[in-house]
Amino acid sequence: MKRISTIIALLAGTAVLFSCEKKEEEPPVIDLEHHYDMVYMLGAAAEDADGNQHWDSADPMPMEKTDDPDVFAYELDLIRSSENKLIKFSLTVDTWDKAEFLVPEACEEGQAYAFLKEGVNKLVQTSEAKDGVGNLKDWFFGIAEGQSGTYRLEVNTSDQTLTATKLASLPDPEIIEWVEGNLYMVGDATPNGWEVGNPTPMVRDGSIHTYEGELKTGEIKILSEFKWDCQTYRPATAGMEINSEGIADGTVSVDPDGSAEDDPKWKVTEPGNYRLTLDTENLTLKVEWLGE
Repeated sequence: MKRISTIIALLAGTAVLFSCEKKEEEPPVIDLEHHYDMVYMLGAAAEDADGNQHWDSADPMPMEKTDDPDVFAYELDLIRSSENKLIKFSLTVDTWDKAEFLVPEACEEGQAYAFLKEGVNKLVQTSEAKDGVGNLKDWFFGIAEGQSGTYRLEVNTSDQTLTATKLASLPDPEIIEWVEGNLYMVGDATPNGWEVGNPTPMVRDGSIHTYEGELKTGEIKILSEFKWDCQTYRPATAGMEINSEGIADGTVSVDPDGSAEDDPKWKVTEPGNYRLTLDTENLTLKVEWLGE
């Protein structure tokens, strides 16, 4: 019995020895979980110097690095709107189902946004890989009434916070109300961009809908409601150009639920002032150039 006990003790000591030797050979583990090269912005307020809004996580708008490798900053205007999906953040550049996002910890009741507050706002990380397919938190920060302004935003990826400092106040814009039967333009060529909750209205006279004003270089489609899955008016040919010469083919197609394959849109190739006249009875779009 004593001999057996001695053998067991020797084996145990050998095992400990090998275990310790193996542990000493392992390199030290460095936790890089919260260290990122860049943080990006998405939403109606993520507008670059050319006036392009960045909604696509595969083409986000970068913030700026600071002296702290975990803190990224940017100064921008945050203007209240009816949809109020002004800003959220991404940690990676990828398609929406693969990207990693930083969003508000919670939203206002019944909304997809949280009101940004001056000071520290808590963020949470979300992705389909982390939360499961169909559980991505597509949440944004918005602005409460009377709080529109120029802000400095600082995102700390280590403690997952957003610090907001208001630098100047700006007036709230007039919020557009939906009217049944009216039509609304969205797209980066339009004054209100892709903000579906605050689109650019057309003036209705029976079946004739008119817009007169500035258009930027970019795309346009025309909606019947403040949402994507609604009756949508599109060019019969995707990418049909609008410029100072007018439009080569003004034929319009109707997409009953906004789900048309490839999402056809008109393409403004020359910025300036235009008059667009959409006839929903004859399904035609007339384009008149009014000058720069």
